[in-house]
Parts: sequence; structure tokens; C-alpha cells
Amino acid sequence: LKELCKDRKNTVFVVSGKERHSLTKVFGDIPRLGLAAEHGMYISWPSKKGERRHWETLVPITDRSWRSLTMTIMEVYTSRTHGSYIEETEMKVLWQYRDADLEFGYLQARELEDHLSNCLRGFPVDILHGGMEEGGYVEVRPKGVNKGVLAMKVIKNLPAISQSDRIDFALTLGDDHCDEPMLSVMRQIGRRVQDARRVRKGEDPLPELPSTMTLVDVSGCDDFLAPTLEVFTCTVGKKPSAAANYLHDVNEVQELLEALVKVSTRDHRFYSSVDLRNYTQDQVNAGRRFESPTFSTGLVIPKSMSLDQLQQGALGENPAEKKEERPQISSNLGEYLGAIQDEEDDEDGVFFF
Repeated sequence: LKELCKDRKNTVFVVSGKERHSLTKVFGDIPRLGLAAEHGMYISWPSKKGERRHWETLVPITDRSWRSLTMTIMEVYTSRTHGSYIEETEMKVLWQYRDADLEFGYLQARELEDHLSNCLRGFPVDILHGGMEEGGYVEVRPKGVNKGVLAMKVIKNLPAISQSDRIDFALTLGDDHCDEPMLSVMRQIGRRVQDARRVRKGEDPLPELPSTMTLVDVSGCDDFLAPTLEVFTCTVGKKPSAAANYLHDVNEVQELLEALVKVSTRDHRFYSSVDLRNYTQDQVNAGRRFESPTFSTGLVIPKSMSLDQLQQGALGENPAEKKEERPQISSNLGEYLGAIQDEEDDEDGVFFF
């Protein structure tokens, strides 16, 4: 992450369900890294090295009276469900039942969800229920907070935090159900740009997105998307997801990020040894200009040539004028052996490739 953030062309965000202090402790010292805590409720925009991090909220916090009522209701279900407990953060209140009896805990969670929906109907909150495969919880959080909304906010704020006004590449990685809104939004944004390109080219439209995806209005991001935008969405683990791709495990995520670092930090000032022949040329050839922070050659470096072309160039030969030479085939073993001559070993003429 540090290496990716060093490239000013990149905008990197870590979006987590953890609280602000946890993210700050782990990632707070990485310059130019954006952080989003509690599923995007709290945002810290990329900052320069040495600058103190500032946090803002995704949605205004107006009414917090729902928290005490939620806690009171959850305490009733905690007292009668062995292994369950209440977890409270700055933004949300959760009733965890993953350590309770599987069947009884699920039944209590469904009942709690209905109870909260009736009692909190007049409050600006969302009530979420995650099954045992998702961690086993019932959560109450401010309305309109999820990682998908955060993704659109980051894109709309791109001119203020990036060198570019439009995004032309996006990679979104997630590993659980809380990341699905973000993966879904980014995939829909990518598809919207793809459809626009195909319309301009007169091509047939792409197949519709899976019906399991929750469609949202992403048109508000249009002004911040480059026409050449490419979006890649990826989940970790082979499972149903809004993402178009998947990686098997965290090790493959690490490999992918390392590959991105190599591409991002690759220094285009360095060329192969074949290109060094240009330093001896007096004429300027068409190609790519070589620039160095310490000196400038004034030459334009063409793409690398093959070793055969290099040898021809060094000898002043024109490949177009050189006649094609067909290899000679020996007609018998004697003729073949007669062509072999013993030579003394020359220890000074050793080449390593």
C-alpha cells in the first residue's frame, strides 16, 4: 500500500467495518492513503506525510436517541439467548449470536429483527440481519451508510484529492457480504461506461447484469468517469458475489497487489542493453525519447530490436537487401563430420546470458 500511494497518479482507499482508532493504528502513518471506517460512515481523505488525519461523516448525525431504545430491546434477547452479546461502536449497535446455539440463535435473531423494525420505524436507521455464514448478527446503523455509497462519494470527490478530474482505472477488492454494495456499485459504473462505448461504436449491447445484484442510480458519477474507464471487481473466495472476478485467497491478493506495485513503480527511463546502441548513433531515429534526471542524450530511443537486427545494424547491413541464405544440409555422415574442426578452448572468450 505504501508503494502504491507513492505514485501520485493512484488514489488508494482502505474501507473497513472496523472503528476509526483501529484503522488509524494500523494504516494511519501511510501518506496519501484514504481510510473509511465503519463501512464508510467515517472518512479520512488522503493526507500528506506528517499531516494529522481529519475525519468526516458520510451522512449527517442528527438523531442518536435510537441507540438507547435499541440497546434496551437487545438486552432482552441477550438475557434469554445463551452465548449472545451486544457490541456497540460509534456508529452502530450489534447483537451478536454467532456463539449461541445455531438454530435457536437464528430464530431469536429473526424475532429481534421484527421487533426492532416495529419500534424504530420512525427513526433514520437501517436494520441488517447477517446469518451464521455472514457472522451471525443483527445490526442497527444510520440510514444510507454502506460501502457502495462511499464508493460513489470518493469518485465524486476525485478532483479534490487526485491529480486527475476523471477516473480511468478502478480495482475493487472485497471478501465478505459487507463489501457487496461496493462491488455492485463499481461493477454497475464500469458497465455504464462500457455500454456508452459500445453505443458510440454501433456495437450490440452487453448482456444484462445478474438479477441478484441490487441496481442503484450511478448516473451522478458520469462527470467523473473517463470514456476509457476500465473497472475490475474482485471477491476473495469462490462464492456468489456481485464481483465479476474472484481470487482464491489472501495470498493471491498479495500477489496481485505486488504486481500492481511493479507496474506502478516501473521506471520507463531504463531500456534493454540492445537499446544502448543508440548512444553511438549520430542520427535521430523515430521512437521514444530517453530522459534521465541526471543527463539528457537528445536521442530518441526506438523499441528494442532483435539480436539479429542489432548485429546487422552494427555491420552496416540492410536486412532488406540481404539475400536469404538457405541452410546447407549434409548428404551423408562423412560430409557432416568433415565440416567439424577442432578448435582450442579460449578461456578468455566466455559469455554469460
